[in-house]
Amino acid sequence: MSSVFPTAYFGSIAYFKAICSHKEVTTEIFETYTKQTLRNRTLINTANGHLRLSIPVKKPNGSKSRTNEIILSDQGKWRAEHWRAIKTAYNSSPYFDFYGIEVEELIYSNKNRLVEFNQNITTRILQWLDIDVDIKVSSSYLSGDLIDFKNEINNKAYEAPPYIQVFNTEPYRESLSILDAIFSEGPMARCLLLK
Repeated sequence: MSSVFPTAYFGSIAYFKAICSHKEVTTEIFETYTKQTLRNRTLINTANGHLRLSIPVKKPNGSKSRTNEIILSDQGKWRAEHWRAIKTAYNSSPYFDFYGIEVEELIYSNKNRLVEFNQNITTRILQWLDIDVDIKVSSSYLSGDLIDFKNEINNKAYEAPPYIQVFNTEPYRESLSILDAIFSEGPMARCLLLK
């Protein structure tokens, strides 16, 4: 049975934990694009609480655009803003010097389609954590007998054990971007994802 996931911008820890529970996953790219979701948003931890980073996108066919048609907008300086926010939030974390340069490269990559941009990020994160999951993209809209994660990941079902976060505040902050775990735990972040 195939496991189907949405594309995600620096997906949450729960998203990656769900991916790691399968050997092979398919990213659905022929669905009608759903705005205001993990497809173009991520949540980081800052000294002032959560900060949601959102990529501005262009939908060539309006509300009927498919995910594979979504283009990253050149409006504004979102790449610089996202990198500055991540750098400010995590530059004092134990593993920022190790991963920060590559995160900056990912944000400033020359990919202009959302799916390619996100796949590049997801693949790199799995490489950093030495996790072997075969990720493919769909060649048509997937339906039928499949394990469907296309709607939001149930964060409670894929909750990771607590770890020491950069801003160690109460209560413990869940559902953050995988970046939080990587900058805090380094390669040991894989232990948060694997059973």
